[in-house]
Amino acid sequence: MTISCFILFMLLEQVFGQQETSVVDVAERLKNELLLWNQGNKILEKWSGDPCFPSPWEGFTCQILNHTSTITKLNLSSNNFQGPVPVSIGDLSELRELYLNDNNFTESIPESFESLDHLSKLFINCNPQLSNQIPTRLSRRNLTISSGNCASRNSSGTSSQKTIYLVGAGGSLSLTVALGIIFNCFYKRARHSEKNVHLDITNVVFSDSSIQDLSTSLVVQQFSIKYIESATCNYKTLIGEGGFGSVYRGILPNGEEVAVKVRSATSTQGTREFNNEVNLLSTIRHENLVPLLGYCSENDQQILVYPFMSNGSLQDRLYGEAAKRKILDWPTRLSIVLGAAKGLMYLHTFSERCIIHRDVKSSNILLDHSMCGKVADLGFSKYAPQEGDSGASLEVRGTAGYLDPEYYSTQKLSSKSDVFSFGVVLLEIVTGREPLNIHRPRSEWSLVEWAKPYIREARIEEIVDPSIKGQYHSEAMWRVVETASCCVEPMGNFRPNMVDIVRELEDALIIENNASEYMRSIESAGGSNRFLSLERKIIMSSSMPTDPSSSFRRTN
Repeated sequence: MTISCFILFMLLEQVFGQQETSVVDVAERLKNELLLWNQGNKILEKWSGDPCFPSPWEGFTCQILNHTSTITKLNLSSNNFQGPVPVSIGDLSELRELYLNDNNFTESIPESFESLDHLSKLFINCNPQLSNQIPTRLSRRNLTISSGNCASRNSSGTSSQKTIYLVGAGGSLSLTVALGIIFNCFYKRARHSEKNVHLDITNVVFSDSSIQDLSTSLVVQQFSIKYIESATCNYKTLIGEGGFGSVYRGILPNGEEVAVKVRSATSTQGTREFNNEVNLLSTIRHENLVPLLGYCSENDQQILVYPFMSNGSLQDRLYGEAAKRKILDWPTRLSIVLGAAKGLMYLHTFSERCIIHRDVKSSNILLDHSMCGKVADLGFSKYAPQEGDSGASLEVRGTAGYLDPEYYSTQKLSSKSDVFSFGVVLLEIVTGREPLNIHRPRSEWSLVEWAKPYIREARIEEIVDPSIKGQYHSEAMWRVVETASCCVEPMGNFRPNMVDIVRELEDALIIENNASEYMRSIESAGGSNRFLSLERKIIMSSSMPTDPSSSFRRTN
């Protein structure tokens, strides 16, 4: 931890050290309840401190309501949790969505859940020993409930589930049952029609020794062409174009908005990339990766279905089409790239063998309704080479302006190629510029090469996006710029890893969101602001340290 970071935490402790929120208390009780039956669970080991600050615990989604940080979504799915469902969840008064599916919870839903007045979604399916009985008061709400077990699987390899929709606060039980039966019949017919659709998937990401049957993976549904056409109203609303093909907006029978990617005949991405994405996203799941909901491979059509990201891409917001462009303040930019960094960190540390994205760019960082950054488009992803693998990749993949020059020249793939590309994204949020623009003067074509002299000479104020000038904290901005500078080093050995990057961005966000007011209060009282008076010196490649692990080189 740097000295400045240590001082910051000391200051924050003096100001906030005695304050505890009920959210922290409830989260701690929730953790303790789960620990009684799940000692050694890796997810629980990561939960510590405040569940929302500086960044949410894995599985938690927080929002600011009434000037207080609170938990609005809790996703405990697919964590192999055992024992009773924690009673303390009923104390999360602002909870909107709760996902308990794909675990081994026992007994029944606690009566305490009746106090969750804002709950709109409850997923409890795939818990074989959990009773599907819902507390009476809870069952009378406008609540979407997914229940049933996954003990048996149909011929397509996906779980056979029963989904019930409870509608109307004052509706009769007979109406509720009737609606459930009608939907269940519709669902079974849809699944029956899809049983005849066969997808021959060869797992591209995984080595031969680790190829997995989709039936043992996460629930990714196989849809029929008719189902896709119905969901998109015959591809009525086009929302984008990409290397894979056209993207259409759709609505599933449960009301969920989706983005449907349809591979075009002229697509630069083929069956291999399609199979790669289906297999990979059937195996991994993280809150900062855009999940795959389903796919279709029928009549020579290849289609991928994702949740609809209502706020578009980071590229759209920074410098995209005028209709999509929107000024993002500095804290929002920081929060978005921190989310994306966590998604990449998850890939790079997955299952003891790093997965490399190979096409990290701002257009592949999508924003959900709460502006959370999520990494998308894993069609080009590959395992990092290991001893015994071929020394060179068969082909170099990436996008001009983001492509790691070392990877391009040597064809040797490593996680540091993603790090280079992410460094370009960091420069994008600082400058608001495209990574490559040949319509600018020759010296400004490449964002990386244009920015380097300014960073080396500590003149970053001259490259900061004019729309955020004067609206950021100096220390937070410097941390991001220095991180970006290290990421785009020509030699991969001198670049940081994603774990280091996440740590630096978390520190920057802490400073931006909390230290500024405190420092201004010191200045107004006649004190000095240490952060604003720091003398900066960036040590560039001409004086590299001999230890490649020295990722961040700053002197004060």
